[in-house]
Amino acid sequence: MMKKQQIRKPPSYDPFTLLTNDYVRIILTYLNVFDLVRSARVCRRWREIIEKDPLMFEHANLENIDSSKPLFPILKIFSRDKTIISMKLPPHATQTDTAYMFMQLPQSIQYLKFTNINMEFSKIFTRKFPNFKSLTLVNTKNRKKPFDEIEMKSFLTLKSAQELHFYSLPWEDSFISIFSEFNLQVLCIYDCPYLTNDSLYLISKHCKLLQKLLVGGSEQVYNAQISKSGFQIDLMNLKSLEIRYCSRIGDQSLDIIANSFPTLTEFALVRNNFEKCAKISDQAFKNMQDLQLQRLSIIYTRKLRDQAHINIAKFHQLRYLCLRNCPLQYDVSIWNENCPLLEELDVSGDSWVSQSFVLGIAQHQNLKIFWLGHFEHGDLDCDTKLQQYPPEGLFLESIFKKETSFPKLHTLHLEHDCNLTYWLYARISKLRPKLFFR
Repeated sequence: MMKKQQIRKPPSYDPFTLLTNDYVRIILTYLNVFDLVRSARVCRRWREIIEKDPLMFEHANLENIDSSKPLFPILKIFSRDKTIISMKLPPHATQTDTAYMFMQLPQSIQYLKFTNINMEFSKIFTRKFPNFKSLTLVNTKNRKKPFDEIEMKSFLTLKSAQELHFYSLPWEDSFISIFSEFNLQVLCIYDCPYLTNDSLYLISKHCKLLQKLLVGGSEQVYNAQISKSGFQIDLMNLKSLEIRYCSRIGDQSLDIIANSFPTLTEFALVRNNFEKCAKISDQAFKNMQDLQLQRLSIIYTRKLRDQAHINIAKFHQLRYLCLRNCPLQYDVSIWNENCPLLEELDVSGDSWVSQSFVLGIAQHQNLKIFWLGHFEHGDLDCDTKLQQYPPEGLFLESIFKKETSFPKLHTLHLEHDCNLTYWLYARISKLRPKLFFR
């Protein structure tokens, strides 16, 4: 009889034993908080590495934890002596969970983000943190009740914060009055169609040190309250202003903004094509020429004509320019000499980028990141253009064949919903193998 062949089992050992504690610690830092807690139960060595390293939970991101997972066992780990700089709570965190976590937080905490604000914050904010810098509140559970007076006073326990970020809050202007107790440098109020010109005046009154301001409505519900007169306010330290989805902001508004905030170095105006808005034309850039802008973003306008690129060329300090969803038909070679610091250009989306535009910007000596939108067609004409022969992408291919074109470019973003993208990627990647594509 033949003897049964013995199957040798591979030796059972922990490959991590070949690594020092320092290397294991580096690997474990890539795990989120929930996985770290589970990993601490694998073996004694891992538990000691995780629990004894004060920096292991330095950035505690709980946002993506499954709602079926109980939070309390995870939050208990913060009762130990940890160095936590930032924490993001998940949408399913209850008031009890949040209150317990807040009581256990170390004095090192600097950044907090709540994605569920359906709770009484007067029962949450009961401690002061001397190093606290930034608070973010996101109304994912659609809270409709504004903060009452007791809740507003409880926010003062975090008055050392320099940044406040609010998303879709049930807004009342009375909330702005507590800002005078903060030394705010950044205030971002997203998705708030109820802000008015009076709101902006109160912000300027209570936030004299403000350096960055973001206001506006949402893509679904525009703000129709804020107008040009709302920006006739005194914020002399303001360096960055972003206006999102405000239908009454146009050329005249940008003229007032340029006169009111002479220290601006960053400006962004975000709109879409589904709402009727005040006109943004070539004149808008001319109105802002006295500003030393380093970052300029105008998203969606169909009124740019033959003077827009000439007026933009007056921004000699420009490093970032975004003209997403703005048709661009003219030769912009004037930017090569007049905007020599330009490093990133975004003309993505339905920008209908022309051959003359690409030919001009290809000679820029400092451009490093280029976002290319639909080339020589609109977003509804992709199928038709792809069937043409020879394809229009041959022109772009010929541009990248020249070594003098885009000499410092290292990242090329191609339009994700354009049928020409895959053809361009196949051709250009062979010509520029070191080029990074997104």
